[in-house]
Amino acid sequence: SRTAEPVTPARDPALDVEKSMTPTAPAPLRLAPAELRPLQQLSTVRALAALGGTWGLIVLSIAAALWSRHWAVWIVAALVVGRCQHALAVLMHDAAHYRLLDNRALNDFVGQWLCAKPIASHLYIYRTVHLRHHRYLHTEKDPDLSLSAPFPCGRRSFIRKLARDAVGVSALVMRGYVTVDKASGRMRFTPGSGNLFRYWSAQTIATRALAAAIVGGLVWAGYGLAFLCLWVLPLLVVYQVILRARGVLEHAAVPDKTDPLRNARTVVSRNPLAQFFLNPHHVGYHLEHHLYPGVPHYYLPRLHAALAATGKFDGALVERRYADSFSTIAGPA
Repeated sequence: SRTAEPVTPARDPALDVEKSMTPTAPAPLRLAPAELRPLQQLSTVRALAALGGTWGLIVLSIAAALWSRHWAVWIVAALVVGRCQHALAVLMHDAAHYRLLDNRALNDFVGQWLCAKPIASHLYIYRTVHLRHHRYLHTEKDPDLSLSAPFPCGRRSFIRKLARDAVGVSALVMRGYVTVDKASGRMRFTPGSGNLFRYWSAQTIATRALAAAIVGGLVWAGYGLAFLCLWVLPLLVVYQVILRARGVLEHAAVPDKTDPLRNARTVVSRNPLAQFFLNPHHVGYHLEHHLYPGVPHYYLPRLHAALAATGKFDGALVERRYADSFSTIAGPA
């Protein structure tokens, strides 16, 4: 959803993808090559199973809502779809690291058209931003600094942020359809031109024409309301709330921004509902991801266990309850 033009590797060393997958773990946590190598092997079956499972749950949720015609089922379906949209974003993240499929052209095709585009995102722009985040973590060059720098912000402020997410304002701001003016000391929201027509090229014209054809076809077939309620609104609301919650969990209010074991947060919770919504495809193992960015999502639990077995991982920022993590992030009222 970011609109910055991609920067080429020649201009920014952060975009050297091979170096971006180099482990950054400190010496005591360096796994032996024989132990690490299997954890970095890509599995096409696992990747496609994750993708197919996510899309399958989307289809089942929408089908259940359409079949039942009951408002309660529609609400549950919208929540599940929003969660699955976030799960697609997690798979797009793997694709950005070339950790989804071994064939890089196929990796990018799947990451762009089956993960990024359906949630109004863009794999290549996201890759540009995200690899910078890894290289410049917690510095002024970190493009994700705005997600973590304001925290702890106070519980009331955190609730206000989530409330803006829950009514769709944050999604409209992020996509440029609403602008925020803080110069007066009070937050004011005014209509903006949006990102949809900001950049023009043959590719964007073709993509927008395809999207318009799909939406037009859904409306013509009588599914316009379903598309709005079961895809657009979950993307603007449910996905945005989950994205905020997961995003701040990763780096906000960490104990030591210079310590590689305490500048990112892993949350290992046994709460199945919290796991379902906040930890699709093991995205909660964020500290491990920063230490070993070359490990695909399905091996992150094994990587966590391997690091814990070293006996040097006890001081790492690993938390067991989301409630405790959010309490730390929000801070006092």
